[in-house]
Amino acid sequence: MTATPRLRIGVTGHRVPPKLPETSEAPLRDRIDRLFAAFIAVLDEADRDYIIVSSLAEGSDRIVSEAGLAAGFRLEAVLPFKQSEYARDFATDASRREFERLLARASDVFELDGASDQRPRAYEAAGLFMLANVDLLIAIWDGQPAAGIGGTEEIVNRAIADGRVVIWIEPVHPHAIKISAPVNADARPKTRFHPADAASVAQVVKKIISRQAR
Repeated sequence: MTATPRLRIGVTGHRVPPKLPETSEAPLRDRIDRLFAAFIAVLDEADRDYIIVSSLAEGSDRIVSEAGLAAGFRLEAVLPFKQSEYARDFATDASRREFERLLARASDVFELDGASDQRPRAYEAAGLFMLANVDLLIAIWDGQPAAGIGGTEEIVNRAIADGRVVIWIEPVHPHAIKISAPVNADARPKTRFHPADAASVAQVVKKIISRQAR
């Protein structure tokens, strides 16, 4: 029996302004909705199992998670700490409620054993765990160097080094899409991408699924 092909999409990106302006959130959601619609249009509906893998942090993680759920994707959550400890990182009651609401919709939850006094390392571990379990990464990234361990640039670089396809969307240019291309490993991160659109990215996704089905 042939196994049902799966498409597993991870997410990395900025959480709050100024790196993720509030005015960018709605256009980003619209762009990602359109991407997911394009993916679904080129894949076999009868055999699909589409999954978003996310840490459910504020900002980028939740934008992609919400869009995936709305498109019929399953959600898997990767938490850097136990749920109660992780919830301390969200500044408002509204943010914590949003986290709990999304977590309740996840089909699987993986709680990693990050140390509360080494939060950057815990976030890095969650990002690397996510990368090890996805076929494609959506990065909502301003293109700037990471501010610390486990930042967006680090996860993007690791994804490319591991051969993952990366879709890059800049928060201030949410209607522009770039996709990673195999180039010299010493190239600067931003030179590893070329412009794309939803249709061309969907064809890349179709190839990923086709390889799994062989």
